[in-house]
Amino acid sequence: MRNRLPFLFGMDCWRLKIPLTFFLNQCLRQDIEVMELKLTPEGLVFWSPVTSRRRITSLFQDAECLGTSGVTGFLLHQFHQPLRLFSIALAAALWMFYSHCIVQVSVTGTDPTLQRQIEQQLAENGYAAPFFTVDQNLAETIEFLIKESFEDRLGWTEVTRMGSRIQLQFTDKEYVETPQLTNDPIYAQKEGMVVRFDVQHGEKKVKINEIVHPGDLLIDNELKDAFEVPQPLYVKGKVYGYTWYTVESSLSDAPDFPLHDALAFFRLLMDCRSQIAEQLQEDEKIIKENVLLFDRNAGTITMKIHYTLLEDLTRP
Repeated sequence: MRNRLPFLFGMDCWRLKIPLTFFLNQCLRQDIEVMELKLTPEGLVFWSPVTSRRRITSLFQDAECLGTSGVTGFLLHQFHQPLRLFSIALAAALWMFYSHCIVQVSVTGTDPTLQRQIEQQLAENGYAAPFFTVDQNLAETIEFLIKESFEDRLGWTEVTRMGSRIQLQFTDKEYVETPQLTNDPIYAQKEGMVVRFDVQHGEKKVKINEIVHPGDLLIDNELKDAFEVPQPLYVKGKVYGYTWYTVESSLSDAPDFPLHDALAFFRLLMDCRSQIAEQLQEDEKIIKENVLLFDRNAGTITMKIHYTLLEDLTRP
């Protein structure tokens, strides 16, 4: 089977004024592929792959190329006009320029004085926008330069490149809070059922779904090694669990203008929620809310609600 790959690049349409038999004999000897051969009053018209163009022109000096189809024909048609060639060259040049040009360098951080010094350092090293660069690791280069220049003053630095923009963010060492680790074990401060752990350091001494009481050891500062010898540990973490509370609220009902049950229920419900929310921190929440009592008696409306909370058992 003949290789059909040359046909993918395109076909030339030719016209010749020679005898048909002579033409076919020459094509057979030179292994020239011919398609759609027609005998017309103007001569022989046929199609042949563009890869055979040189052999055809060398064998038949009077051969006339009428056109080209396929990928090659498309490219020849597009590049035949100088304006299109200029447009493609200009687009390629602009793409090369802007892909290696930095038009903005922004520096943000916690210390305005240090920020100005970093901007000055960048400018002195040729990184003041706009500038041209071929460094594919420009962000890493700038980050290394700044860390090396301000090593004793920076707590955290990050440099990112987004297209033609460089963004540098930093935090000075005075702003960064260094957590203080202790060796003190952590005990339960309230009764509850353990739900999950958030322990960075230390040995957990309780399990999920275990009921704990105030004073129970939750996170220990020792861990036994392979020889059963206790090794000291730093301790840091939280233990979250379900806790239970009953909250009561009441209000006086005026005899002349008694409150509607729905309005009284809403006001007491909001007051109970406000009371329970005072003891919740950001990472804690209400799990269940069950109304135990809603009663109107002798001019007093009373509500009692049982709450199930998710709390940190290690805090008071």
